[in-house]
This record gives sequence, structure tokens and C-alpha cells, in this order.
Amino acid sequence: MIEKDLISLYLADIRKYKILDKDEELNLLIKAKAGDEESKNQLILSNLRLVVNIAKGYINKGLSFIDLISEGNLGLIYAIEKFDITKGFRFSTYAVWWIKQSISKAVIVKGREIRIPSYKYDLLNKVNRYVMSRLKDEGNYPPVEEIAAELNIDVDKIQDIIMDFQDPMSLSTQIGDDIYLEDTLAQQEDFSMEEEIFNEMGRKQVRDMVNQLEEREKEILKLRYGLDGYEIHTLEEIGNTLNITRERVRQIEKKTLQKLRSKYTKELKGDLF
Repeated sequence: MIEKDLISLYLADIRKYKILDKDEELNLLIKAKAGDEESKNQLILSNLRLVVNIAKGYINKGLSFIDLISEGNLGLIYAIEKFDITKGFRFSTYAVWWIKQSISKAVIVKGREIRIPSYKYDLLNKVNRYVMSRLKDEGNYPPVEEIAAELNIDVDKIQDIIMDFQDPMSLSTQIGDDIYLEDTLAQQEDFSMEEEIFNEMGRKQVRDMVNQLEEREKEILKLRYGLDGYEIHTLEEIGNTLNITRERVRQIEKKTLQKLRSKYTKELKGDLF
């Protein structure tokens, strides 16, 4: 049986499992932490769609889609084991990071079509350690500027490493500070992952948010983060395209992300907490 058939069967199977609301999730987490294996299994099954959604962003990076899903599932299990229910944070926030972490590591270690310089892997580990420390203590992701200051590393290098190892949903991270928007929205309602794994409502909301911006702001974000079919561009490439300096592009990008964050943070946090 070819991989496509296996994936189709897998996707059809995991559709059977209900996506949990916040109260159901918390109840199962409490039982799972008390040693109830059935509750733990139900948590895993209910979040398998989230893993598939995230794994989609790592296709063509050296591992088969099935392998990506398997690695993501390991990250999900680890997240359940490590999650601290006393912090009061939403489990999905925590799980997204560990799923991505598990898949990213597998791509680096097992992928055959890519070669990651060792210094980048070392830097990634430093970034990951700080981000996970912040996530564990405060329940949200730190902005790039904070990571750079804490590690005494140039902001450019932090941004580059994030772009190298994360999928194009980084924009969503910066909007919400503590969540990948499309990953969270993917849990909000049922959808046909076989036809389109990413939740269209999530994509539409991101597009709507960006389309409310001024033309230059909109163009910079689309080029910077590969939205609406654009290739991802560096600050310098965008500057050359728009005939402005690299630093000016960065300033506009930062201001624009702050604008989006300010407008939607309350809505996102209302869903999370």
C-alpha cells in the first residue's frame, strides 16, 4: 500500500475522535496525571488532528509525511506527561511547541535531503531552552527581541534560525505572542483534512487580518512570511523591492505586528484561558 493510501486511512480514522473543549480537556488532564491511562489515551486521540496539521508544514524537508506525523505524536505524548495543570494554561499552547520540537529534531537528525550546519543546531537549542523556560513559567512565547536580549545574540540571527527551523506559521506566533493561530483554530471545528489539512477558517482569518492593513504594511507581511502564495523574502530583498532600506522594512514589520497583536490579543487569550 502506498503512502497516500495509508495517510487516507489514517485521516479517516482520526476523524472519529471528538475535539475537546477546555473543560473536557482539563478533566482528562487531571485524570491522566493521576495515572488514568484511558484518559491519557483519549487526550492523545483527540489531539491527533493537531499533529497532522502541524506536520503538514514540514513536508519536503527530508522525512515522509507518515514519519512526520509519528514524530509529532511522540511530541504530543511528551507534552501530556510534562504539562503542569496547576499553571492554569491551555494545554494546546503547550502541546503545539512540543509537537513542533519533536518534528524539528527528527528532521534535523533523520532527514536525508537537508544538511543543517552544527552552529545553527547549537543556536536552535539555546533558543529552545529559553523559550521552553518562559513557556513553563508564564504560559506564553517570548517575542524575538526578548530572546535576543536574553541570549545576547543579534535579533537577525534569532529571526534567521526561527525561519530555518519553523514553518511559515511564524507570523501567527508573533501576532498572539503565545500561540500559533492556525494551529489553535484548527481545533475549533471539524474539517476535511484529506482535502485540505489546514483549517480554511484559520487561513481566512489570517488573510482578513492582513487585508485590513495599509498597502505597504500588507505587502511587507506577505513577502516576509510567504502569505497568499508569495515566496518568503529577507528584509534586504523586501527593501530592494520596495526601494527602502532594510532597517526601514524591519521597523514597518515590527510596528505592523504590534498593531495586529494589539487588536487580536484579547480575542486569542479569551479562547486560550
